[in-house]
Amino acid sequence: MSDCSAASPPRVVVVEDNPGDVRLVEDGVAAAAELDLQIIKSGRAAIERLTSLDGGDQREHPDLILLDLNLPGRSGFDVLRAVRTETDFRDVPVVVVSSSRNRDDIARVYELSGNAYVTKPSDPDDYIEMIAAVVDFWVESANRSTPHG
Repeated sequence: MSDCSAASPPRVVVVEDNPGDVRLVEDGVAAAAELDLQIIKSGRAAIERLTSLDGGDQREHPDLILLDLNLPGRSGFDVLRAVRTETDFRDVPVVVVSSSRNRDDIARVYELSGNAYVTKPSDPDDYIEMIAAVVDFWVESANRSTPHG
């Protein structure tokens, strides 16, 4: 185990407006690890919140962003662009979790420097397992590559 028990748990920011999907993400995150989970329900609120964070304050710094594309207010593409150009944490992994299988959407996510694109499974159990695997992989990757510690 880790010596980091006194440190705060990794922070995962989820930008998702669908209550059913939020519940499945919460279950998947709970299955993955002890995390500080923050849910943001619109693209506009996500941009406002994420661009206002102090990148030097590790208590506010997200370790992973899970992002839907179809959001009220502003799209997931807008949120991803803002994270990569208007925040102090451009290196934070952003994983798009979308129901879209459109190749143009997928290509655009990678053009905007998204780290991964996963399609929402239709089966709730598969959805929970997918979220748990994504969180395990990306939070572990972030912890391994963090220069401080």
